[in-house]
Amino acid sequence: MSEPIRVASCACGAVRVTTRGKPAVVNACACLDCQKRSGSAFSYTAFFPNEAVRIKGETRAFRTIREARRWHDASFCVECGVSILSQLEVFPHLTGAVGCFGDPEFDAPGGFYWAKRRHRWLGAPAGVSLVDEQ
Repeated sequence: MSEPIRVASCACGAVRVTTRGKPAVVNACACLDCQKRSGSAFSYTAFFPNEAVRIKGETRAFRTIREARRWHDASFCVECGVSILSQLEVFPHLTGAVGCFGDPEFDAPGGFYWAKRRHRWLGAPAGVSLVDEQ
C-alpha cells in the first residue's frame, strides 16, 4: 500500500504544500498566538517529518516567542496572507501544515493545547485530551 499524499493550499492557490505519509503529530492549540495567527478560536496543525513536505510558491515567515518561551515560525502566502506552514522549536524535525488541506477525513488532533485559553463554548471532541498549558 502506498503512502498517502495530501495537498494543502492557501486561499489564492499560489502556495501548495504536498505531504507524503501520515502526520507524526496532529494537534489543536488555543493559545493567544495561534488565535491571532489563524484569525480563529484555535489552530489545527498536522506535523510531518521535514523530508516528507514539499513547498511550491512564495512564502514569508515570521518568528514569535510563545508563552512557553520557545520560538514558533509561521509561514504565510505573500499573495493572500493565509498562514500555511508552521515550525516549532520543540519539533525541529517536523513541519506543520495548518488547516489548509480541505479534507474532511483528516485525522483528529491528539491533543488540544492551551485549553485554558480556549473560548468557553469550545469543548474538545471525544477522545481528544485537553492540556491547559504547554
